[in-house]
Amino acid sequence: MRKVTMVPSAQAKKNTVFRALLNPRCFRCKLFSACSGSLRAGGRYRVVNVRRVSHFCPVIGDEMVVVEVENEPVLAAVESKVAIEGVSLTYSKVECSAACSYRDYCTRAPILNGENVKVARVLFRIPCPQSRSLTLVELLPLA
Repeated sequence: MRKVTMVPSAQAKKNTVFRALLNPRCFRCKLFSACSGSLRAGGRYRVVNVRRVSHFCPVIGDEMVVVEVENEPVLAAVESKVAIEGVSLTYSKVECSAACSYRDYCTRAPILNGENVKVARVLFRIPCPQSRSLTLVELLPLA
């Protein structure tokens, strides 16, 4: 699903991927709802279309260009039983204390516990040192 938002002029290029970081000063701006109001804090987005409209942002001191964006999938580990392309689920981080090269996908995926997501693509089974049945997937937030 595409959203209309604004990005700094340096990021206003097709296929640029960025993470939405909201500055507390932005909440008082009259353009907040058009600029960042539709984005999820910490969410990853890809610019799919650049429009010809821009506005000066006093917070960052640069032109903000109006663009259309789509959610960018994030990598995360999920239980293998729910790792099916197209399945919608409520995300739950995998609790892990093992030192493993996949640990960040279990514990630090940029998705909130309880967030509704869709499995966009199944990548591969993770060799878990704690013998859990985990799969690395690409997830898209549904909100």
